Amino acid sequence: MITKAKIEDLNSLFNLECKVFKDDSFALSKNSFRYHILKNRIFKIELENKIAGYILWLERKKYFRLYSLAIDTNFQGLGLASKLLDYSFTNLEKNEFSLEVKISNKNAIKLYEKFGFKIKMVLENYYENEDGYLMIKNRA
Repeated sequence: MITKAKIEDLNSLFNLECKVFKDDSFALSKNSFRYHILKNRIFKIELENKIAGYILWLERKKYFRLYSLAIDTNFQGLGLASKLLDYSFTNLEKNEFSLEVKISNKNAIKLYEKFGFKIKMVLENYYENEDGYLMIKNRA
């Protein structure tokens, strides 16, 4: 089941973040989650009565920016990221979307391309010791 995250989900979301992005300097803090739950769009997907993943969108004037997407390692490979993306495009009202992704993250790039994102440009040194891609999707 996919729903909008609530403040009661704060600890579960943060624990998921720590598990999935344990060595990543870009991992969100608990305070960041609190802020984004109140100000932005976080959709969560639950399986077996626990949060199995989330997607965080930042709303801009003309588009939404995919800021973070995480699936619990115990639930990866079940298509949950695709379900979150599909749900997002059904429930977000703007026609343009963007994201940044590490150029080494081939699985994520393939997933985003499946949903119509196209590589717009290389972002040099965007991540620690790695370039990224800016990817854009326009709803047709």
